[in-house]
Amino acid sequence: MSIGGNDLMTIDSLAYASGMTVRTLRSHATRGLLPPPSMKGRVGYYNGSHLARLNFIKEMQSAGFSLASIEQILSGVPHDAGETMLAVVRGLVAPWDAEPTTTFTPEHIAGMFGVPVDAEALSLFGDLFGAEFDAEGNVTVTAPGLLTAAAEAVRVGLPPEGVAEATQLQVRSAKEVAKCFVDLFRDSLWKQFIEAGLPEEEWHRISGIHARISPLAVQGFLSAFRRAMTQEVSSALSEELGSQAQPALARLLGSE
Repeated sequence: MSIGGNDLMTIDSLAYASGMTVRTLRSHATRGLLPPPSMKGRVGYYNGSHLARLNFIKEMQSAGFSLASIEQILSGVPHDAGETMLAVVRGLVAPWDAEPTTTFTPEHIAGMFGVPVDAEALSLFGDLFGAEFDAEGNVTVTAPGLLTAAAEAVRVGLPPEGVAEATQLQVRSAKEVAKCFVDLFRDSLWKQFIEAGLPEEEWHRISGIHARISPLAVQGFLSAFRRAMTQEVSSALSEELGSQAQPALARLLGSE
């Protein structure tokens, strides 16, 4: 059924299109996650906005958000929000390009670190990797990139305790930078957009700016880190080697 170019669906059709059961849809409706349908006689009809919202719920659950959290997020989103608006909302509250959760066997972990590593040793890194162990010693992590980098640092000879401390600092710094950029977007462009009444013609521009925030932040963060690393190495070598610091730095950086 179609009215004004918008396809309308019964709850059975919506369940099929969303890949959910009718029971799940009714549960979401009871929680207020799914807006009520438009009624035609005794039959309720749903549209694309309902489907977009259900897809949003599935994506957020896959990203680790509870239904209670999703309910709170959606409480401030218009009922007729489409895919574009919900994509921006998702980006504001969920990680950009989050790494897939990965499970490693004990043998794989030992190979990564170059030495046998047990749960006690890995516990040094605690929640940094989001690590969970099963009865067989397999470890599931939500940040496999951090684990790989830390393992390589230990493998080349750095002490695990020091690597764990440095990784903790990386995580804290990354959170601070991410929060700064998200707050900047939210308190300026996003706030202005909301105050303007969420004009449809502005969605493309807002979503485009939002999509660029993460790569721009990463680019700036990496550049700043490289500069700081070079300065710290140079300072350390100056303390240790005096007049021989610059030649040593050139050799370390491969610029000779």
